[in-house]
Amino acid sequence: MVRLGHPASAGLGLCAPAHGEAQVGIDFGLAHWANLDEGHQIENPRWLREALPRLADLQRQRARKKRGSHRYRQLSQRIVRLYQRIADRRRDFLHRQTSALVQRCALIATEALAPKNMSRSARGTAQAPGRRVRQKAGLNREILSAGFGMAHQMLGYKAAEAGTRLHLANTRQLKPSQRCSGCWQLVPKALAERMHACPHCGCTLPRDQNSARVVLYDAWTPHDTPGTGVAARPKPLSANAVKLRSKTRETPLQPERLSGGKVHN
Repeated sequence: MVRLGHPASAGLGLCAPAHGEAQVGIDFGLAHWANLDEGHQIENPRWLREALPRLADLQRQRARKKRGSHRYRQLSQRIVRLYQRIADRRRDFLHRQTSALVQRCALIATEALAPKNMSRSARGTAQAPGRRVRQKAGLNREILSAGFGMAHQMLGYKAAEAGTRLHLANTRQLKPSQRCSGCWQLVPKALAERMHACPHCGCTLPRDQNSARVVLYDAWTPHDTPGTGVAARPKPLSANAVKLRSKTRETPLQPERLSGGKVHN
């Protein structure tokens, strides 16, 4: 069994010293905006949710006015200002949090999130309608309001300016939410399970904290992760790249797949 832990020289040779020399793993979420590997949590402000009642009231008032009238334009401007205020508060929050992380850390590890894919609609089609469409719409609104994509962009350019190393783990390959940070075994969990309890090594942690530790450990060994040999690629494989079949399949690998379609003698 492989037991992972903080190596004595983990920070040596990984990146140039920034303002601080701390190393942190981050798991972004909705219940808490960020969960750090040592257990600290950054709360999610949820400014859009707080403003929804006021926003709905203004939109109802505007709906009762004649389109193009003076009162209609006034209400439209108030709605725009409310949206702008929400965006300004979100941007200010993200700037403060990302700057604080970069200033105190020499290594920041997190997942390479794709908010556009995470917030896809569940509506489906007329032939195959989706399920729980309204619930998914509310979840999508919270995902976009949290500003994960903007936070990743800010961390990227601020880390480059400060000399901080930013590691973005390949989520599909690493599976941080399903992997144990203690023994590196996969422990399948449903989304409703918020505690990680490993049956292999007995490690018990909050699910998000365990995920943050997994991405941090992956950042220390990006080319040969201990325990399974899983390596986090900085970029996904190209769509044109040849994907070899698994050796465990019964069908043998055809030589023409490797030679571009023809067998060369």
